[in-house]
Amino acid sequence: MTRTVPMRHRSERGAVLLVSLVMLLLLTLIGLAGMRRAQLEERMAGNLRDRQMAFQAAEAALRAGEAAALERYRRDGPMASIDDAGGVAGGFSASAAQPVYRLRFLRWLASEGLEVGKAGSANGVAVEVNAEGFGARRQPSGEPVSSVRLSSIFFIR
Repeated sequence: MTRTVPMRHRSERGAVLLVSLVMLLLLTLIGLAGMRRAQLEERMAGNLRDRQMAFQAAEAALRAGEAAALERYRRDGPMASIDDAGGVAGGFSASAAQPVYRLRFLRWLASEGLEVGKAGSANGVAVEVNAEGFGARRQPSGEPVSSVRLSSIFFIR
């Protein structure tokens, strides 16, 4: 004796499988998109961290250059010998390269209103300090991935 399946059940055979496969495909696509987004956000955070490290290294080199200019002015007097002097700011072992600074003599300053309302001499010099700091990551060629350059004009009297 054979059982006969009513007509309405024959037409629905496999529909649940098809719907579940489509749902599985949609969930897979959503998962892949989420993974791609997380990977992109992680790369962006790494780049931001590298850029911040380069900025901090450049800031340290700028301060080291200003301190070197002040020390040289107090030790040697005339700043004509400081033109194109430079150096390295230490303490950045995590950087791809050590931060560097370069000093450039700009001009002598006389009492030109540096200290308004004060009696006495305000003689000194203006020195340009250029600094460059580097992030932690390197390109395959060995060059740093990110670098920041800062510049300031430092008045010494």
